[in-house]
Amino acid sequence: MSSHPAPTHSTASFATRLPWWRQIRVRVTATLAGLVLFVAGALFLTNWQLRRAAVLKEFQNLVVSVSGMGAVALDGDAIELIEVEADALTPEFAVEKAKLEQLRNFNGLTPQEIYVLRPVDSGGEHEAEFVVMTHAEPFVGNRYTIRPENREAYHSALQLGTVTHTGIYEDEHGTWISGYAPIRNDAGRVVALLEVDAEISRFEQALLAELAVEALVTLAALAAAMVPAFYLGNRLTQGARELAQAMQRFEAGQMDARVDLRSRDEIAAMASGFNRMARSVSERLQLLPFVSRFTAQAVEKSRTVENWLQGVERDVVVLMTDVRGFTAASSQMKPAELIEALNTLLATQTQIIADHGGDVDKFMGDAVLAVWPAVDDAVERAARCALALQAKMNETRPAWVKRDPARPILGDVALGAALHAGPVVMGAVGSAARRDFTVIGHTVNFTAHLCATARRGEVLVSEELWSRLPPSLQAKFGAERLVRLKHAAEEIRVRAQGAG
Repeated sequence: MSSHPAPTHSTASFATRLPWWRQIRVRVTATLAGLVLFVAGALFLTNWQLRRAAVLKEFQNLVVSVSGMGAVALDGDAIELIEVEADALTPEFAVEKAKLEQLRNFNGLTPQEIYVLRPVDSGGEHEAEFVVMTHAEPFVGNRYTIRPENREAYHSALQLGTVTHTGIYEDEHGTWISGYAPIRNDAGRVVALLEVDAEISRFEQALLAELAVEALVTLAALAAAMVPAFYLGNRLTQGARELAQAMQRFEAGQMDARVDLRSRDEIAAMASGFNRMARSVSERLQLLPFVSRFTAQAVEKSRTVENWLQGVERDVVVLMTDVRGFTAASSQMKPAELIEALNTLLATQTQIIADHGGDVDKFMGDAVLAVWPAVDDAVERAARCALALQAKMNETRPAWVKRDPARPILGDVALGAALHAGPVVMGAVGSAARRDFTVIGHTVNFTAHLCATARRGEVLVSEELWSRLPPSLQAKFGAERLVRLKHAAEEIRVRAQGAG
């Protein structure tokens, strides 16, 4: 049996830390910073929305009150007489312009922020024309298309005769809020609208500057808080780093990796659990060479398939080998020589069986029981394995003689083997304290009895298995023999590979 090689990794190779962005302390600090920034951002956004809503309300009240008062002061009948650019020289225009000028000066408006509009009958429903304005150069009759964001308020004032206002909108000249008030003639009919605009870009810029100062102060406070937070995170995660490094060493094969933490927190409890697990796994790994691959697979499958270990029938190919002459040779050996020789023979067979896709089910002294699941080319692989075993044994015997010509301990040993295929029962056999997952049944017994009749250097193959071999391999087992198995009343015909 081979033992586990000693780990060659040095402890220093595991001391390399993870990239900084994957370290727990950085993640803890980043999470805290993100939380603070999220809260601060939410407060800033809420403050911005509240302040902006207040500005909107304030300016909406402004444009509504100014347009409403101005519309009452204007003469709708006079405005109806102002139709073309030449009407800017009429007394009616001069009187209405003076009213707008007085209203503009009183409320601190610019000429661009107050004027009279009139819907155009020949244009679209969103078309209007200028009637009265306070500009030095009048532009009576010039057409104007109402902006999409202003149309609802514009048409409400025009059709319902109520004072309305828009929301905040932007154009190439700035950010605005507009108010519309209906201008009526003596008959009470709405003949035009007074539009009052309020430019609020300067206020929004001042608000942004104020919020920027608040953000800088918050970031400075956050940076100051991150220093102790990072220090605290480093202290809290030091144990986690040591635990992670121990797990890396253990994963790389350093079975004695342990964590020694003196703290009494959750990390220390995890470290204690890791130490117990590492000791337990290390003990179990020492037993791994004694467990067959089928046993390991059965334990794994039992986690998902109920009662799997209690037994299942499967078709397999069975190979049994026995070293002829080993018992006699062992009587001449010292204990250490006996174990060395036996291990050499079994290790050689185990490797060849594994190379051909088989699994050693058990060792029985100098005998080996191996199985192949009966799928694909398992029969062919088992037959080639048997031939390879005989070839290796023929190669090994001269080496043992050469090793010590005076005492050719293994120079006279030879291998007898048998192959058969059929159903077996796989299951855990034994007691609660000691169990072995193995194959049992008539197929195993038949193979064992067949192996007992094999001569030195001979491989016996059952007739049923021989019929499933390709012609090239059938030729290698061309010799026919009649053998009588233990407890059998009649002889049976088998195929044999010649004795060596």
